[in-house]
Formats: sequence, structure tokens, C-alpha cells
Amino acid sequence: MERADLERLVGLARNPAAPEAVLLRILNGAEGRLRSSVFERAEVPDAVCDAAASHPDREVRGYLAAGAGASGAQRARLAGDPDPWVRRLVAAGPEVHGRWRRADPLPDEVCARLARDGDRGVRARLGMFAPVPDEVGALLLADPEAEVRASALYHWRGAPDAMVRPLLDDPDPAVRRAAGHVTGVVPGSAAEILEQVAAADSGWERRETAAGAVLTDRLAERLYATGDEDVRQGLAANPGLPDRLVRALASDTSPAVRLAVSLRPELTEEQRTAIDHHVGPDDILRPPPWVMRSLDDPVLMRACAESAHLGMRRFAAYSPHLPGDLVARLAADDDFVVRMLLCENHPEAPGELLLETLLASPFITRFDQLDRPRFPRVGLARFADSPDPGARLLVARDPEAPAELIEQLSHDPSAGVRGVMARDARLPVARLLELLHEPETAEAAAEGPALPLAAMESVLAAVGIP
Repeated sequence: MERADLERLVGLARNPAAPEAVLLRILNGAEGRLRSSVFERAEVPDAVCDAAASHPDREVRGYLAAGAGASGAQRARLAGDPDPWVRRLVAAGPEVHGRWRRADPLPDEVCARLARDGDRGVRARLGMFAPVPDEVGALLLADPEAEVRASALYHWRGAPDAMVRPLLDDPDPAVRRAAGHVTGVVPGSAAEILEQVAAADSGWERRETAAGAVLTDRLAERLYATGDEDVRQGLAANPGLPDRLVRALASDTSPAVRLAVSLRPELTEEQRTAIDHHVGPDDILRPPPWVMRSLDDPVLMRACAESAHLGMRRFAAYSPHLPGDLVARLAADDDFVVRMLLCENHPEAPGELLLETLLASPFITRFDQLDRPRFPRVGLARFADSPDPGARLLVARDPEAPAELIEQLSHDPSAGVRGVMARDARLPVARLLELLHEPETAEAAAEGPALPLAAMESVLAAVGIP
């Protein structure tokens, strides 16, 4: 069996026009993981889910449990599966890539049931990829098993601070570390903190430990006295740093240390400006916990968005709660990273900005915004002659692009562009069948909704599916 035959089968399983009977034949006749492709389509027919839910092979049931195309209600059929491995997959949910794509959540009552499952692995995976109700998250944080509590800390991003803080004193070290990860606090006595810094294998570990330690004046002085640049950079970001050391680090010889000081939340605009700092276009600034916990604070986010400090404006762009005037302000920011972060995080990012950012972005995530409702569609045909293949493939998203243009781009030198055109219903069938037999576009062409039933039968026959 040739590789192209298998690729065509995968494409056929995802074809939105594939009849239910064809999907059932793939589910029952394909080998191994090829069957999972049936659950990666945009929608999975109920009859296919029924067949998978009652299938004697747990692998098949697992494909439904973790299927990105299956709805929460469809996956919930396996919440009572006798095999805990299957229930763990149901609890975790499908891993759906893309910031604006989320797995369809399980029904609330099913989440509550899984939160009380007798298998701790099920409880530990609940909410891993699909959100759960807050009351279920609270149950998991109070679970008697440390593995479950630690997992819930990592996966429940909206956990109230009042529920997380007590777990910094949890009897289990893994839970304490997880609570520290969420809060930015590194648990431990002064002696333990100093020991961690001394034993750290990397500058990152030293920075994180110094940034998250609960500081006394004496501990702060001892950490500062190490003379280690990474430790000083971490101290500069620690919210409990004494004022004397804040002033000392504001004139530190290290640019990284001075930058960290300039991003402290209590500073005024005048104080930030007085610190010699620099943020370059390629510098990566990860928002500290105080920012991530305050993205819905309108006063703080306004101060960040209106700041002359580029780093503060980048922090503001992480907030999905900014009002319209601040969205407009950041959309016009001179810094590309600010504009890109706004696109990645705010549901009301302007459509033209989404397009502009995609065209300018050098990152692999440039296409993550394509399915956003605000992403423009009409007029994209103007990119047919662009030197950028990423721009040319946008033509297929233009509802007014003529079939002749789709056919023209199906001959594009870029296999990626040809593949996108193959999936377009406007592509003439004769050209679609040609692409079906080209190795670089075989899988994409098998997904084409214009694919004739006779061609679908040929794909099945080539892999021996009756």
C-alpha cells in the first residue's frame, strides 16, 4: 500500500461531503490510528459516534473520547466507559490547537460526575484541554489525592486566589510547586530559598526563585549579596523587594536588571521613564503573575495600555477585557508585538489588523486567527499575485473569488496553496481529480467537497476497505 493511498484515506475521512456510510466503512475497515481521522472532521455524525461508543476495541472508543471534531455531548457518551483509560481521555478532552479554537466542553453534570470518578487519573485529567465549571474546579482543588490537586492548579486558569493561596502550604511538595507556579510565589523558608538558588543549574531557575521568594529584608539582602546577575534580575521583579534595593537595582550595571525594575507595578510613569531601559522588537517579555491575575482590572490595564513603557503596553495587550478605546489605541501602536498580542488575545481586535498581522508575521502561528469572525473575507482575491504563498492561499476564503481564480491557483508552485484550493468547493471536478493523484496534494484533494462518490469508492478500494 502506497503512502499516498493512506493520505487519501485520511483526507476522505475529513471530507465534509463524505456520506455517513463511507465514514462507517472507514471506522470499521481501516487499520490502527487511521480510524481516528473520522473524529478530526469539523462535524461527526451521531451514527458514527454510536458505532464508536459501542465498539469492542477500546482504541476506537478512545478516538471518539479525544476526537477534536466530536461535540462535548458526543464524547460524554463514554463518561461511564468501563475502561478507566477511555474515561481519562474523555476527562482530558481533545487537544485543539490554535488560541481561538477551544474543544467543546462536556455537559456540566458529566464534569461533576467525572470529578467524583473512582479513578484518580480520570480526576487528574479533568479540564486538561477543555474547560470545566468553577464548582467542578473547586472540587478538584479539594481532592484528597495530591496528583489531582496539582493538576487542577495547572489547568484551572481562573481559579480564585483565595482557593490557590492555601495550597502554598499543602503537605505535598508537588502541590506546593503547582500553587507557586500559579501565584508566582516560591514556597520555602529563607534557608531553603538560598539553597535552591545555590543549587540551580540554570539562570532561569535562579531568576524564578528570586522573583517568587517570600522576602524578608534579611533574605533580600542575602540574595542581593550573591552578586549573581540572574538573581538580581529575579529580585528586581519580586513584589516584596524593599525600597532600598529597588532604588539600587534601578541603576544596576545590567540592562536586563534595569528593565525588570522598570516593569514593577508600583512605579509611576515618571519613575519608569527615569530608569535606563530598552525593549527591542525581538525581546520576549513574559507577563509576571501580577499581570496575569489582573487582566480584568480596568484601572491597571488602562495604566498599562497608556504607558510610555513598551513593556507595559505589551502586558496590556494580553488582556481580553480592554474597552474599545484601548483596543483602538493598541491597534495603532508602533510596536508590532503589541499589535500581534492584541490580535492573539482580544476578541474585538479589528479585522484589518488581523489581516495585517497575518501578512507581516514571521511566526508559525500567523494563521491562528483565520477562523475569527472579524477576519475579513471579501476582497482577499486581491492577493492572488502576491509573492507570499501565505497571502495567496487567503484567496480561497474570499466568497466572491471566481472558480477560474481558484483553478488558476490550484497550479500554484506552492504545494500548500494548491492544497488549500483543492479543499475549495469551487474547484472544477476535473482539476480536483488531477490533484487527487499528485503526491503533494493527495490528502487535501480527498478532502475536497466536490469529490465524486466514484472517486471516494476508489480511495476505499485502494486501501482494501470493502
